[in-house]
Amino acid sequence: MLIKRVVTAVILTLLASLALFEATAEVWQWIILGVGFIAAWEWAGFAQLNQAWQKVLFAVLTTVVSFASIDMLSAPIIAFLTLLESVLLIYIVIGYQRSHGRIRMNPIGFILFAGVLSVALFSTVMVRFRMEFSPEILLMSLFVIWAIDTGAYFSGKRFGKTKLAVHVSPGKTWEGVWGGVLFALTIAITGLWLISGAVTLYTVLFAIILAGIAMFSVFGDLFESVLKRQVNVKDSGRILPGHGGVLDRIDSLLIAVPMLYLAWHFESILS
Repeated sequence: MLIKRVVTAVILTLLASLALFEATAEVWQWIILGVGFIAAWEWAGFAQLNQAWQKVLFAVLTTVVSFASIDMLSAPIIAFLTLLESVLLIYIVIGYQRSHGRIRMNPIGFILFAGVLSVALFSTVMVRFRMEFSPEILLMSLFVIWAIDTGAYFSGKRFGKTKLAVHVSPGKTWEGVWGGVLFALTIAITGLWLISGAVTLYTVLFAIILAGIAMFSVFGDLFESVLKRQVNVKDSGRILPGHGGVLDRIDSLLIAVPMLYLAWHFESILS
């Protein structure tokens, strides 16, 4: 299982890097929309839309919204939608934990709305991020989020004692989160140094902001865990051997990528 997981991760990393640095803007856009389509298909299962035509309809609707949003959404609107998504994640995750897992998100419309919001915002920002900044900045920013996952896994295995949200995701611990944040901060400082060629107080402060966003991205992972518990499934899908579905790979990115985009957007205004 571990070998299959590693092989899949390596292949995905190579394909993603190739697309990020070599694809034209139009090809990159359609790649991201394709990823969003699959993610929306999987999300439909959380609302218990189990028939193929229902999943296709929801995935097409989400993709159309994503396509239109790429050109239509301004930075202030993206900031508002990111805030809305953040409040939604916090409310659901904390409420589920405090109720000891008794709160159920029964309204199908609410779950589908959360899916359109999360997937469309992610797809929009992934396209805009590369277009407005650079593949290098986008990749470095993604590495910061991946770093917290990696750091949390290993530090949690070694030092984990205090459960983060036992009713949402029993395996996560506060020690793991803090270890992940430290690793994410290290990656952020290193990445900014490679991009700018210097490490200043401003660089460190911006790296702390990026690491803070990485810490908040844990809510994206926990939110998907709540959704999966609602329908009693382990993975969102089976398209990625050893990893489950597309949503299982991008759950933490759904909220983190818009936040990262906004951080870079306002940094470019201030600098």
